[in-house]
Amino acid sequence: MLSSIVAASFAVWYYFTAQKTGRDPVNWAIVGLVIYLTVAFSWTWFVTPSLKDAAIHSQSKLLMYITRYGFIVVASACAAFYNIKFAGEKKD
Repeated sequence: MLSSIVAASFAVWYYFTAQKTGRDPVNWAIVGLVIYLTVAFSWTWFVTPSLKDAAIHSQSKLLMYITRYGFIVVASACAAFYNIKFAGEKKD
């Protein structure tokens, strides 16, 4: 649920950024959503299984929290970086 809200927020942010830079807002919003989801799914498939195994064996609350919500932080950071890096470039 939280991930869906964050993904929608990034789509909206990309949409409004596109209007300021002269890009097509719908396409740029889709780009933001795809970046967020690609990183989130990649983290979930490749990193989470190892973290989950370690969290089960160590019984660490912090490690369990990272296992559950780490993908949101990493995907948000990647999507934010991409928008900040490429939003300033006006497309003609």
